[in-house]
Order: sequence, then structure tokens, then C-alpha cells
Amino acid sequence: MRRVVRSLAGLALGAALIAPALAATSPAPTSTPGVENPIRVIALVVNGAVVQTDTPPRVEDGRLLVPLRAVLDALGLFVARSGSSISIKLPSGSVALTVGSNRVLVDGKDYALDAPVLDFDGSTYAPLQLLKVALGANATYDQRGAKVTIVTALIGRAAGAEEQRSDGGTTVNGTIAAIDANSIPPAVTVTLGAQARTISINSDARITVEDVTVHSQVKATLADLRIGDRIAVRLTKDGRVLDIADFYSSDSGTLSAVSPLAVVLQNGKVVQPGRGSEITLNGTSVGLGDLRVGDFVTVRRNPETGEIRQISASRAAAAAVSASAAPAGASAAPVEVKSFTITATRPLRAGESFDVVLVGTPGGRAAFDIGEYVTDIALHETSPGTYRASFTIPDRFNVTQVPVYGHLSVNGTIAPRAEAPATLSAATIPPQIPEVAPPPGESVNNVRPSIYATFVAPSSIAINASSVTLSVNGHDVTSAATRTSSFITYRPGVDLPRGEVDVTVKVTDAAGNTASRSWTFTIGSK
Repeated sequence: MRRVVRSLAGLALGAALIAPALAATSPAPTSTPGVENPIRVIALVVNGAVVQTDTPPRVEDGRLLVPLRAVLDALGLFVARSGSSISIKLPSGSVALTVGSNRVLVDGKDYALDAPVLDFDGSTYAPLQLLKVALGANATYDQRGAKVTIVTALIGRAAGAEEQRSDGGTTVNGTIAAIDANSIPPAVTVTLGAQARTISINSDARITVEDVTVHSQVKATLADLRIGDRIAVRLTKDGRVLDIADFYSSDSGTLSAVSPLAVVLQNGKVVQPGRGSEITLNGTSVGLGDLRVGDFVTVRRNPETGEIRQISASRAAAAAVSASAAPAGASAAPVEVKSFTITATRPLRAGESFDVVLVGTPGGRAAFDIGEYVTDIALHETSPGTYRASFTIPDRFNVTQVPVYGHLSVNGTIAPRAEAPATLSAATIPPQIPEVAPPPGESVNNVRPSIYATFVAPSSIAINASSVTLSVNGHDVTSAATRTSSFITYRPGVDLPRGEVDVTVKVTDAAGNTASRSWTFTIGSK
């Protein structure tokens, strides 16, 4: 099984459609009294150098947040993430933090930040205070100039593509410039700035490909890597490849507008490919003008530069061109897919399974694809013409309304690709509860304080508002609270007792992933 991670009619019309869509895709920061909200992209400058990133700083709830990985990469500091836990390796210590929390451990010492670390659009953002506490950086935000300036003497490794590890090996970081799958052994060329290194894959290295937008990571093969992706290759001290980690970001959805220069997704996001972008329709190379409104597309970008390297489109009405490889003079029997279905009727979580059934010409080879994420999963013929398989959602596999396709070939004749009537959604990351009030540990004088919590779904699977519960001092007050899919708020109808108040919020997404957060505040004496 080969697994792959995924990766308007004239110019005047294009300009008319793109302009409002661009406005729709710009973040709309929450307005906060006394805080200037940016009206243009905020520049990021680290140690005097402008950092080119597809994830610029942003203002949320009146607080400035910076893209954590972009800053750390600019300083040459190693960052690793597992679930919601993030670790940063410093030259003389370490930093540990958790997405959704405003606490950070620096060399084992606990600090409180003025805002939590959060995920937005697949990237992790942190308040400037984290850089000051963890790196000793001088970090400032010029609101009028729309620029964040970070200056620090803390640099993890010399600027370059190679990082020396304590075990004597190296890690090569950069962008994939070339993939040579035909050489023996195969090789990958990695570039970082003006530096380049070609690495021979001379071992059975473990390869993973991760879509950082939805935090999906799956095992892969060399064929699943793409030119333009971010890559980290770990080698032993004798040059043997231990593992390869490939990273990309993505956008996906149905096209709502198409022009010779760009396309617009239904969510309003404009996609404008570059000269080096590869565009395919149902697996066949095409031009941007060949795409149509209603096509489902997946856009693959470099997660740091934002450069679009691949646009993969599918069209149910013309799903695939039937190909025949029957011998000359022979009349190939028709090959067809009569039906193709999946049993997933709701978003699934890690460990849950769904069944796939394809009915068609007997005696063939059948397989199915989950969009551009996982492809060529074998279906087995359990009775003449009926092919079945079951797929279990692995950890770190997050998709939203992705089409599932079926394939069938018999004696070299390929049937048109079939698309299941239902799409697949899966979430393996629980919701986050980043903001609560009154803040933990704070003392208030109001005996009927406003209590609230906000929540977000990192995997884009909706939060079920009816699942949200709130308890105060052990009493369930949910029925008296106002609940939505993004927050819950409650104002007591009676005076709360003075002293410590315990609050617990629980929330569940549509896939059944649950998160909870408990905190205390104090109502002071008169």
C-alpha cells in the first residue's frame, strides 16, 4: 500500500472576483479598545533580517502573536511538536510549552505568559513575552509601522543546512530542490539559501509526510515527497539516513471561481499559482484554465515561504479518462464500477473505522484513495464483483469533507474513477480552551462575576455546542449559560460565596474528541 499525504473566465472577471476574496481571507482581528488593529500585513524582522513567511504576525483579542516556527528557524533553534506539546532546544537548555496554555517551562522553571500559545491556520503562534522569557530577546511591535522586531544573541546553530547533534550525527534542514528516484540508491537534494546538499537514501529510512495545516502526519515513501516541501533529514555520523520528515501546508475545497491567473475556493481564499506550480486534474497535467467551478482542489505549499508547488483537482463528472491496454485486434470487455460507497456518516476520531465497498466487473484489481492524503489502498474481492476494505483512522490524521475515490482495472482495462456519495472527515486532535475568565488565580470583588471560556478546533472539525458544559463550585450551571460553538458565558443569578471559586469547562467536537479545563479564582472580602 502506498500512502500519500496531501499534498476566473477572463482577466477582468478574475480581478473582480479576486479582490473581494482577498479581503475575505485576511484575518479580522477582534477590536479591542485602546489597541490599534493592523490594516496591512505585519513585517517580521529577526536580528536585522526580514523573515519571509506565509504566516506573518497577527493581532488576536488585542494581543500581538508571532509565528513561533518562523522565528525559531530564523535563529537556527530546533523545535519539535508532539500533539499539543512543544519543545525548543536551546544551546544551553530547553523550553517546554503547551498549545492552549499560557505557562512555559524554561530549564524547568515555570513562567506565566500574558497570552496563551495558539494554533491558527495550521501554524503555532506565541506572544512576544515568550521570546523575552525563553530567549532573553528584545522584542518590540511598531503598530504604526506594522513591524515586529526581535533582537537576541541566542542563536542555536550557524546559518546553514546542517545541524550537529550530540550523538555525532547531523540533521539537514531545508527545501527539497530535486528528487532522483531512478538512481541507485535514490537521492534527494536539499537547499537552504545558497547552500545545497544531495543526500543518498542508502537505508530503509523511516519517512513521514506532515500537512501542518491540519496536523496530519502519516508514514510515506520517497515517491510521496514533493519538490518545494520543507524537509528535515537525520543522518548518523557515518552518513546513513535515519529518517526523513517532509512538511507542507495546504488549502482544500471546491472552486467557486476560475480565471486565467487564479482560482477562488468556496471559503473565499484566492489561490494564485506561480510558474513552477504543478497543476493536475484527475491525475493528468493541465493548465489553470482547464479547471472549472465545482472542481475539488487541494493546494500544496511550502509552509515557510507560502510558495505554491502543486494544485491537485478532481472532477466527479469527468472523473477519469478510461484507459485500455488490450492487445491489438482484441476486443476488451467493458469494465465498470456500478457503485462505490463508504460507511462514514459523521466525523471520525483516532481508532474508529469505516468500511469501503466497490461493486463492479469481477476478477479485477480494486483500490481506493482518500483525497490526496492516502492513495492506492487495496480492496479485496470477497465475492464476484464485490470488493471490500476497512480503514482505521490513525493518530495525527485530520481531514475535513475530503472525497473518497474508487479504482478498478481488469486485465489492463481501467474503469472511470468513481467517487463515493459521502465525504470523509476525521479529527484526532482535541479542541483547545485558550481563554477563560475570570483569569486563573485572580481576585475579583464582584459576587456575580461574568464567567466564560472560549474554544477552538485545531483540526477544523466543528465543536458541538450542545456538548459544552460548565460547572461552578461543583454545580452544573450549563442550563443557565449561553453556549455557542466557540464560547460559553455565564453570569450567576445569585451571589457566589466569597473565597475560592472552582470552575470546570468541558467541550467535545463532532468526532467525539473531548477537552476540559479547570481553574480557580477568588472573590475577595468586602
